[in-house]
Amino acid sequence: MKKSLNYWPVFLMVLVGLAMNAQSTPKKQKASTATKQKASTAKKPAPTDHRLRDYQQKYTDLTKRIESSEKAAKQASADYKAQAELKQKELQEELKQLAERNSQSRDASRKAIEGYRKQQAELHKLMRERRSEVQAQQYAAEKAARDAASKKKKAEAKAARDAAAKKQAQEAAAAKAKREAAAKKKADAYKAARDAAIKKKAAEAKAAREAAAKRQAQETSGAKAKREAAAKQKAAAKKKAPKPAAKKSGNDLKQKKSSFPRK
Repeated sequence: MKKSLNYWPVFLMVLVGLAMNAQSTPKKQKASTATKQKASTAKKPAPTDHRLRDYQQKYTDLTKRIESSEKAAKQASADYKAQAELKQKELQEELKQLAERNSQSRDASRKAIEGYRKQQAELHKLMRERRSEVQAQQYAAEKAARDAASKKKKAEAKAARDAAAKKQAQEAAAAKAKREAAAKKKADAYKAARDAAIKKKAAEAKAAREAAAKRQAQETSGAKAKREAAAKQKAAAKKKAPKPAAKKSGNDLKQKKSSFPRK
């Protein structure tokens, strides 16, 4: 940090010189360019076109602005040079003061570093001793932790085996009970289905018998009604039938036939 403070004024002086060089060269080139542009505009005659005159007027205005900007740049460069020379003198004085301070701080730092190195040597010795103690304690703690972890792991494995055996026995008992319940449910369902089928079959047979008896009774009553109707029709026909008439002679028959109209 102190070394960087010693070199920064020199670095600033180099940058100032480079900036002055860079600004002087382009200004000369700009001045020559402006002079050439002014000479070229002076030689050309005034144009007759209105738009061309406007362009020329704008061009002339821009040339004047360039000249004023160049003058301002030259003045700024002169001011910059004067300020740079003043700053260089101030920086030289500061450099002398910084060099003296640097020498003093370097001596103080050297003495402080020697004291720090002595303290480091003592601390290094103490660190070696403490590291050995910590390693021994750490080894004992790790051994105790390994033994406890091994004991815990064995206990957990035994508990896991016992739990697995118990769970397996419970699952086997549950599976057996489930199978027995399923078998009982299946048998009950089969018996209920068989009883329902028998009951349904008996009901259907009873209904079929009743329907057959009803149909037979209907057929019997229908046949009886038909017979009675036939007997009534026969009796009525007998009543309506004419009695036998006396035999007529042949002339009467001829007269009767002649009385019918001819087709």
